[in-house]
Amino acid sequence: MRRKPTLPLVWSILIGLFLGTYLGFLLGTYIPFFNHAWNFQLGPFSFNLGFMSAQFSLSLGINAMSLLGVLFMLYVYLVQ
Repeated sequence: MRRKPTLPLVWSILIGLFLGTYLGFLLGTYIPFFNHAWNFQLGPFSFNLGFMSAQFSLSLGINAMSLLGVLFMLYVYLVQ
């Protein structure tokens, strides 16, 4: 059995997140549950090398429609 390439899977997940988030904010005016987002945050991580310092952090906000968008795009990817 031949495996599918992973790049279309990554694009499908990203497109599902984007479209789901956009639809969630549009429908959030009518159904407030879709507008609520769960926030996840990593960081801040600091690196100090003496002559240079850097600080990184990652924040991710996911709403209910984002999850539905990812599930839909995974279904489309797997049925293909």
